[in-house]
Amino acid sequence: MHSPSVLLLTVLTVLSIANIALGSQSVLRSLDVAPALHFTLARRGGSFAATEWTKDHVNLTYLTHELKKIEDRFNLTQRAVKGNRLVRKARTDGAKGSEEGALMGKIADDGLWFVPCFFLTVHGGPNPPSFRFSTDPGFRYAKIKIGEPPQEVEMDLNMLTADFYVVLTTSRIGSKYDDLFSQTIAKSFERPYPTCTLPTDSFHLPTVNISIPLAFAYCRPSKFSLDTLGASGSALGLAPSEHLSQTKSTSILKQLLQKRIIERPVFSLLLINGQEGVLSMGGTGARAVEMVQQQTKDELDHFGAVERGEVTADVNGDDIVKRDPTKREPIFDTETSWEKGWKWSPVQGAEGWWQILMQGVWVDGSKVLHNQAAVIDINSPFILAPPLAAKAFYASVSGSRPLPAPHSNFYVFPCLNPPKLHLEFSRWTFPLLQGGRGADWTGIPGGKFSLGRLREGSGYCVGAVVESRMGVKDERVGVAGRGSRSGAAHGVVGGNGMRDVWVVGEGFFRGVGAVFDVRFKEQRVGFRTY
Repeated sequence: MHSPSVLLLTVLTVLSIANIALGSQSVLRSLDVAPALHFTLARRGGSFAATEWTKDHVNLTYLTHELKKIEDRFNLTQRAVKGNRLVRKARTDGAKGSEEGALMGKIADDGLWFVPCFFLTVHGGPNPPSFRFSTDPGFRYAKIKIGEPPQEVEMDLNMLTADFYVVLTTSRIGSKYDDLFSQTIAKSFERPYPTCTLPTDSFHLPTVNISIPLAFAYCRPSKFSLDTLGASGSALGLAPSEHLSQTKSTSILKQLLQKRIIERPVFSLLLINGQEGVLSMGGTGARAVEMVQQQTKDELDHFGAVERGEVTADVNGDDIVKRDPTKREPIFDTETSWEKGWKWSPVQGAEGWWQILMQGVWVDGSKVLHNQAAVIDINSPFILAPPLAAKAFYASVSGSRPLPAPHSNFYVFPCLNPPKLHLEFSRWTFPLLQGGRGADWTGIPGGKFSLGRLREGSGYCVGAVVESRMGVKDERVGVAGRGSRSGAAHGVVGGNGMRDVWVVGEGFFRGVGAVFDVRFKEQRVGFRTY
């Protein structure tokens, strides 16, 4: 059995070789031949852990704090009418503790998925990829470098904003890029945001030994601002709407398309485990994963064939397989559309986030909820459900009950009887937080659906589906102030629109890959199991 780290290394290696190969072997031609970039991902602070070290019960104060952090990120936006469309945009009133005019998102915050380094592969590249190993086991990478001499910077993923920017603060926290030390920077007097300029500099791609000039927002908070005490680094906004771009800079995906580094306006996410993953731009890693899985199966089948006497050895010691003439060898179709195998859902709702229709929630084989709006956000460690949906969901989980205030957003269930869950998209059910049932489970009590025991020795575990009350207060204010200017500004239209919306977070991506198509008016999200 391959470990997750070994699988990550193998997938990245296969992706790299496949994209620089000239297609002389059928097995490589079977991969997606379009050029793509593949970034290794890591989660700041490691895997999400609701329990303290060496303990199996949760810290409810910590969980409540994490829930507030997630909701605060969503509450940085509001809905507004633009022409004949309802869109999401950044608040300008310093919402939720942020300073007025501050950029959405927090650089180098624990719990964010980020690109500590990446390797780029281009079809027909002149040189084979070179790899270096980090101190973190399982990572094989080429570091991102900007400018000349190169400066290394980490990129935080943010699926709720559309900006690609680099921040330099006065603190020593984070990874720094300083334009004063770059000889290749092309500065601009354009100021797309009060604290940002719009320069162009070389992004070094050591795996193919080329440099690509990319424009980006370069932001330096005021010395009189609290933001200047934060971390330096960069943010990679992945939201599909330019209305969520505060700097109005061109996204990195669009620039890569314009420079023909990639051909398809898509990106995909694949999590190997709770702290490692792959972000692909211009394509997906699906075929590489399938290849690794097939090779693993072939190895296991080979050992079985040896035991059954179906494999013999020739005089040179090579294995000879007794083939069944009725079975055909697999033929790889190079023209097969890359879209096949994915279950697609169109983006809907107020323009801005990756919001799609979740057609059903299944508990132990029964469909308990129908047609729920859901926003995809990899940085949420929970699955967030609106109040009515959370109550209906846990009413279907045997023995479950809500916790009393101040932790009433959380529910508990019997650790020895975790439910079997599925989410339905595009008329296809995908497993959610499965694995580990009953007393034989040796991991966290209650299986993957569990955040941990309620308390030491308790037979109840806290569920990973958490009730969120985002948007409820906004709509109450809107009803109370209906007819007034303030009510219209903060009410049904002005709120974040999350009252009846789920947030499908990190837990769903365990064993499920996602691809995001950013084409205008054709935006959609695809899922498939691995």
